[in-house]
Amino acid sequence: MSRSLEGRLILIQQVMAGALILAFAAFSVWISASGLERQESATLAQIASQIAASIAEEERETPDRNAAIADALGDHASNARFRVFDATGREIASGGVQGSANETRREARAAIPGGGWVVASLSTEPRRRAIRDLAGALFVTGIPLFLLASLLSRTIARRALQPLSRIASQAEELSWNGAVPSFYAEGDPAEVRSLSQAMDRLMSRLQAMLRAERSFTEDAAHELRTPVTVLRGEIEVAKQDPSAPLPVREALDRALEQARGMADLVDALLLLRLETDSGAPERRGELHQPVNLADLVRDIAWELREARPGRAADLEIEAEDEVLVAGHATLLASAIRNLVSNAFKFTSQGQRIRVSVARVGDRATLIVEDGGPGIAPEDRERVFDPFFRTAEARAGRPGFGLGLPILKRVARAHGGDIVLSQSALGGARFDLTLPSWEFVPAPIAG
Repeated sequence: MSRSLEGRLILIQQVMAGALILAFAAFSVWISASGLERQESATLAQIASQIAASIAEEERETPDRNAAIADALGDHASNARFRVFDATGREIASGGVQGSANETRREARAAIPGGGWVVASLSTEPRRRAIRDLAGALFVTGIPLFLLASLLSRTIARRALQPLSRIASQAEELSWNGAVPSFYAEGDPAEVRSLSQAMDRLMSRLQAMLRAERSFTEDAAHELRTPVTVLRGEIEVAKQDPSAPLPVREALDRALEQARGMADLVDALLLLRLETDSGAPERRGELHQPVNLADLVRDIAWELREARPGRAADLEIEAEDEVLVAGHATLLASAIRNLVSNAFKFTSQGQRIRVSVARVGDRATLIVEDGGPGIAPEDRERVFDPFFRTAEARAGRPGFGLGLPILKRVARAHGGDIVLSQSALGGARFDLTLPSWEFVPAPIAG
């Protein structure tokens, strides 16, 4: 599972903080243990030397060595244990704190002038206890330090990544219809400035390419519309000639059908620009007019029934009296007409087509379902891609694969969406949802 950059930075800082705290604690314990051990050895050596010197001094005053040793040991008070050995290594006297027999002790010895030596020893338990107390104190102190370091690491990581978050937000809110804001900010780190400058250059190139593409599409469509309209008119005039033989009239019918297809393609090319143009100020007003979706559907149903009298009974309309949406009536009509026409195209006579219009909460819904063969699950997302056609459509159905992509873009330009699923009638079901008129904020002037 991938981890965010912020998470990685926080983890790295936490690991570093934990390692530094552990290293500091270990070094402190080691330094303290070494210092206490050296101090312990030096103290024992000093005690042994002092006792040996005291014994030698007492021997000069008292010829009896045992009495001299007793006097020397009696005059010395400490928490150490003293043992005196003669030249042969036999213990001849002892004193001080004896301690337990099984405890670990550190020893130091010093030679007695005239023969023998003194051994001074201390228990190592106090030193070990001090080290354990120090380690416990460091552990207790290290926990809040680590928590504080973790909190600081989160704050530092978030502040360090704020420029990237800003760039991401700007890119998310980017509109291709107005001026593209610069991602560059003077106070950003050098690496982020390099990224933002590269993004600015990339956006400039993309915007230039999109402008060229839009201009070409619009110019081509407008240039084609006039000759196609003239061609349709000439063919319709030629069809009115009663003296034309039947083969000629049939050829003119086929030519007229192709001319209509070309006109539909030209209109589709113009409508395909809707998604990117809908955010422009001049389009926001056009898309914010009250449109009665129910009346629109009823008008389109009447039109399609007139065009297909043999299938008028197959079309069912279930619409409320008034379902207002904010939109562009012509665009919505074109998209809905295309959707219902598709239902006719992919069904046969006797297969039902049902169109439902209703208002649900703050949304208006238009549902078109049919009893045809439906659309395979693997093709349900791709049918909204421009120029994509299913195998059945390619097998003999006329079209360019632009109807559903246009419908999708019209829906999104109006703040809605279109969803494809399986119909209870057996075929395809399209659910078009649009914001109701009452719940759409007015466009900002200018």
